[in-house]
Amino acid sequence: MKEKRALVNEIFILRSAACLSILLLHVLDRVYLNNSETINSFSLLITFGTPAFVFISEFIIAYSYRNRAIGSFWGNRIKYIFLPYVFFGVFYAAAKAFQETGASAAFSEAFLTYTWRHILLGDYHGYFILIIFQFYALHLLFHNYLKKASLKKVIAGSFLINAAYLSFFNFVPPMDIPFANYIWTQYYWVPFPGWLFYFTIAFYSGYYYEAFQRLLVKYRHWTTVSVLLFGLLSISLYQLGVLPVVSSKRIDMVFFTVSMIFFLYSHAMLLKRVPRFFTWVSKYSFGIYLFHPFFLAVAASFSFLWEDIHPLVMVPALFFGCIALSAFMIFSFNKLPFGAYLVGKVGIGKTSKPKNSFKKIETPSVKVQ
Repeated sequence: MKEKRALVNEIFILRSAACLSILLLHVLDRVYLNNSETINSFSLLITFGTPAFVFISEFIIAYSYRNRAIGSFWGNRIKYIFLPYVFFGVFYAAAKAFQETGASAAFSEAFLTYTWRHILLGDYHGYFILIIFQFYALHLLFHNYLKKASLKKVIAGSFLINAAYLSFFNFVPPMDIPFANYIWTQYYWVPFPGWLFYFTIAFYSGYYYEAFQRLLVKYRHWTTVSVLLFGLLSISLYQLGVLPVVSSKRIDMVFFTVSMIFFLYSHAMLLKRVPRFFTWVSKYSFGIYLFHPFFLAVAASFSFLWEDIHPLVMVPALFFGCIALSAFMIFSFNKLPFGAYLVGKVGIGKTSKPKNSFKKIETPSVKVQ
């Protein structure tokens, strides 16, 4: 009989918050065109969405397989995550090529160039899928070691690697090597060292799930304090020009992102039930993430119709419009026999949450020396 695993309802909140933060980030970029320093400072704080997705993917794997053997692992992930990555890579390659060349003879060349860059280099917003597939592989290779290793040493070591990697690309100017500007401005996002700390935090949070929840209950107020302090630090570094880029790939954003993840998770634990809106967004989050840039690009092509409308009207209009249209596309594609292989599956819904459920399951002993 197949083992039935309880869902972690707090993940619905975290996943939907990550999805909505990325969408809002891109909507603000379209409406304000980076012309407002106040909006840019706020946008910096909502870049936590992509690393939060990295955390969520590893948390779920570590939690799901902590007490059972890893059997068939790659099949569904290839079909419902990687194939959509390829499909959207090709789709956005065609859109970019058509935007640049129209229906001219140059379309084919531009399309092929964008296609291989998207799929092989992750040179579009779906790059995070390449990141999580790296961590799928790392999990399979090292999960037995991580279960036996010192938690403190692994987390500290992963943080040093992550911090050194990001600091290098944050503070060292491009070197005199081929494609240096491209590597420094974008490609360094893809290799796993830039996200390793989130991976180890997620692994141990999922594997020691009950202990993780007890710690968040005990230190919930500190998650609020840390979000405020690290948020203020990140905004200050941006305003002072120390780190003048709005990006989640900044060394200071590691502290803010982890604090935000813990803040959202710990406060989601206070809810008796997950609000339906967040459950619904969570179910369609993968598709919303992948589809929304297309609808924003379409809206931008008609910006002459709304450029005089106040941003306080346009931001929510584009925000909720992208949610609705993206979800509609995912729902429609999933009605086709092959649709889920192109755009991913509609996610699962929530379960009822037993009171103090995290105390009822035997917890693996935590090795922290």
